[in-house]
Amino acid sequence: MRVLTLIAGSLILLAAATANAATAPSYTITFTGTGTEHHLDTQQNIQDSGLCDSAEHIDVTATIAWSTTFPGFRTASRSALAQPAQTTGSQVTGSDVKDACGLPLEQAPPGWIATTTCSSPLVSAGSPSLTVEKKTKTAMTLALTAPPTTVPVGVGCPLNVRNDQLATHIVVPLKKLTALKKKKSLSFAVGITKPGPGDYYVPAQDCSQPTKPYEGYRTDDHCQDSLSWSGAVTITRVS
Repeated sequence: MRVLTLIAGSLILLAAATANAATAPSYTITFTGTGTEHHLDTQQNIQDSGLCDSAEHIDVTATIAWSTTFPGFRTASRSALAQPAQTTGSQVTGSDVKDACGLPLEQAPPGWIATTTCSSPLVSAGSPSLTVEKKTKTAMTLALTAPPTTVPVGVGCPLNVRNDQLATHIVVPLKKLTALKKKKSLSFAVGITKPGPGDYYVPAQDCSQPTKPYEGYRTDDHCQDSLSWSGAVTITRVS
């Protein structure tokens, strides 16, 4: 009889816990942003004599835009799955100019002189993510990443989109979250100028890769990749 009583009590507690979980408020979290990445790279091929007879100038700009939504989030969640992300407007354009390093063009190595351009939408390279990184009695820290994109193969724009920088952390006060009425929202401004806890952004990155002498030439490389982005994380109560 006692065993039956314990089992019945356990079932009641389990049912109560399930009911509480089912009736706990649910939220939709949206992460939106826009950004620009500008890649400038000048490589000069210098002979042993010190003469530069060929150079390459790469100038590529990526415009990045995204909107990704994580529905069905509850305060007891550890993560959430995203709906299909929108990256409409994400584009890359650029040019690659090979010249004679300021000399008459005929002094460049045979077949060197060329000018090419590129233009293409960026394509998906993975999925966005949302995880609860930390939770206390008063707040929780959310870690979010934007949907990664990349330059399509064969386009010819030499750029590696710095997707690792398109991420953020926000601290959500639990009191404000639970006090939200249905269809009301909390919004947090995010971006390179608004880092959250643990965010480390590199607005300007030195991407130079000079080479040692090889077959009578060495390469002097001056490269910089500049990135800026801003966005918002919006939490809307659904139920």
